[in-house]
Amino acid sequence: MKIIPIASESLGVRSMATYVDTRDVKVLIDPGVALAPDRYGLKPNKIEFKALDKIREKINNFAKKADVIVISHYHYDHYTPFFDDIYLASKDYANEIYRDKILLIKHPEEYINKSQKERAKKFLERVKDLAKKIEFADNRMFDFNKTIIKFSPPFPHGKDDKLGYVIMTTVKEDQTFLHTSDIQGILFDEIKDYIIKEKPDIIFIGGPPTYLIHRYGKKNLEKAVANIKEVKDKTGAEIIMDHHLLRDKNFRKKINIDFKTVAEFLGKENLLLEAYRKDIKDGKVVVDDNALERCL
Repeated sequence: MKIIPIASESLGVRSMATYVDTRDVKVLIDPGVALAPDRYGLKPNKIEFKALDKIREKINNFAKKADVIVISHYHYDHYTPFFDDIYLASKDYANEIYRDKILLIKHPEEYINKSQKERAKKFLERVKDLAKKIEFADNRMFDFNKTIIKFSPPFPHGKDDKLGYVIMTTVKEDQTFLHTSDIQGILFDEIKDYIIKEKPDIIFIGGPPTYLIHRYGKKNLEKAVANIKEVKDKTGAEIIMDHHLLRDKNFRKKINIDFKTVAEFLGKENLLLEAYRKDIKDGKVVVDDNALERCL
């Protein structure tokens, strides 16, 4: 099994796009990418758009190889919709990504909030004549010869269900890889217990949003950290943690856990473009094209 994270905040964009290649099937999980439309009262800068374009090209290239596309939920940094947008740079990419693919996707009507339900409906209207096959994946398992792709029941996106629900993806072959999507840390015991039962060797966790600690809550952060430590202790899994957590430039000080970011897992430097947006504008941090080439 080859596990290739494609995009994340440590690579300069909002995403958890990941490619998994087994002997039996090639899987692209959450093929979306976006930029924060506003951070520190600032719009994205030129270097962020350059990173977005590079990552989008990578997602498109991996999509061409994939047999299966997974969509854990309907936020734009987790799937590519069928419309143009300055921050998504989607253009006609959706047609290229989903054509002739098997889609294993979050149920569009169950355990879903209003905005995502509307997005899912529009998405299905466009993709139904493009895809090879569409399956609602919540709490289901799919066999591809000796590779199993298994999905969790829907779990809350973050500390409650205001932002809807997500499904986690497990790919089992010679190793077991678990992609948590936007659980924002392992906050609930139900999620912790599910992950432990899956016995993963590698986990890609969407970390807690410490940059929004006033909303997330210090007690919730303590609970999430304790649960992640318990998962690590009981499974021995390698932890990759990124996404919301890496929107905080002081993320290492907030989480006392041994883990790698996506960039570190890939042997690259962290490129926290959103977290350092104000510093880049003020000239305190310089990120040029050479830095992009080195990190991406």
